[in-house]
Amino acid sequence: MKHISSAIVAGLLVFGSAAVVAAQTPAPTPQAHAQHAGKYGKHAGPGRRGGQALLRGIQLSDAEKANIKNVNAKYASQLKALREQYKSQSQGKIAKGDTAAMRQRWEANAPKREAMKKIMLAERSDIRAALSPANQSKFDANVSKMEQRVAKRAEKGKGHRPGSV
Repeated sequence: MKHISSAIVAGLLVFGSAAVVAAQTPAPTPQAHAQHAGKYGKHAGPGRRGGQALLRGIQLSDAEKANIKNVNAKYASQLKALREQYKSQSQGKIAKGDTAAMRQRWEANAPKREAMKKIMLAERSDIRAALSPANQSKFDANVSKMEQRVAKRAEKGKGHRPGSV
């Protein structure tokens, strides 16, 4: 009986000290949380997720940040409208292996993909114009890297999309 009560007391001490240590650990800062949320959140920039890669390594001034925010706001409604159109048309399920239906959907959405691409390129151009000349060169280097990655991925996945040959 003495051993059981000693084990219980020892267990309570261990769990109690763990709770105290956890309570004393500083909570994550809102800034760290915002950085993570920004990586995948709705304010990531052109293409929403691709924008972070385009601005990697660039220290933005307050004026540049404000200009980029204005550019994103300018294009946000257009991109949202296209996403909603695409989503409403793609609601129906396609049976697994039904390549004809997939090809038909892919071809039907081609104009929307092209429109979205044009808007995103215009947004990228406006963001570049909002940067200082020093930051524009870094931005151009990031664009080049991103285009290389996209081309490499497209080459690797060639033949997997319904519209590809």
